[in-house]
Amino acid sequence: MPRTYGAQHEHGVMKRVLMHRPGTELEFVRPETLTAFNFSQPVDLPQFLREFDALADGLTALGVEVVLLTDVLKDEPAALDYISRRPNITYTRDLAVVLDAGVLLMSMYHKGRKGDPWVIRLAMEKLGIPIVGEVRPPGFIEGGGIMFLTERKLLVSLCDRTTESAIYQMCDLLLGDHVDEIVMVAVAEGVVHIDGVLMFVAPNLALAYRPALELYPSTIFRKGRSPEYVWLPDYLERHGVEVFEVDRTECERAHVNYVTVAPLTVVGYDWAERTSAEIVRRGGRVIGVPGQQLIRGNAGPHCMTCPLLRV
Repeated sequence: MPRTYGAQHEHGVMKRVLMHRPGTELEFVRPETLTAFNFSQPVDLPQFLREFDALADGLTALGVEVVLLTDVLKDEPAALDYISRRPNITYTRDLAVVLDAGVLLMSMYHKGRKGDPWVIRLAMEKLGIPIVGEVRPPGFIEGGGIMFLTERKLLVSLCDRTTESAIYQMCDLLLGDHVDEIVMVAVAEGVVHIDGVLMFVAPNLALAYRPALELYPSTIFRKGRSPEYVWLPDYLERHGVEVFEVDRTECERAHVNYVTVAPLTVVGYDWAERTSAEIVRRGGRVIGVPGQQLIRGNAGPHCMTCPLLRV
């Protein structure tokens, strides 16, 4: 039978992705609850949905099957009721990482997200994807803080929403059986997730804000070996990855927060002109989508997509 899950790299051809098209739960985002749900402003729901649909349509145009969370859970009234009160469920990336062997469930740091992984667990079970493991408190980590350099080398950022104990749990769960290296990338303070300052758009090309990645050493964990300390840009160069540098303003406007559908084939916000032009210059393809409402959730397209299958 053909594979239906396994997304253990960042730039293989994406075939299936789990997304959540929000509904009235976004009405819980009000001026007095912005901090609680990590939004910069309340949203215009109809416009938010138009922008979300443009993102989903862009992925579909590139051959990706978009699986909607509420379709998977349509026969689960308790889950649907829960989702209807949780404005951040749209950011499915943060809740799970789908490995070739199954799904690793995250442990949410932010109060506005605590409890959310149970919904994704239920959805994954309904999709026939086994549970490899789950990070548990007092360890906290979210999917936007994780990305694969290769199928066997995993980057995990020690960022504002990740604790070292969560990374040690991941080492226990994954090293040896599923990956050979876990690189703990200690990023600069103020970085919520690594996908805001680093994005792989091809096996040999990453977009990155270097100052956030080279302030502190990164730590390589391997099973049965002592940790090794490196600076991430040097580590990437050692693996043949060229870094195209972006500045702080570009990071703040999610110019690196693309969804990579295939090497040099990406979907991102339509205002990320310089990074998009560089991808096109190298022979790539960029689909730009509007995001004036989407970005009010302090997130980009990458955050709204949980890859289920890459080949």
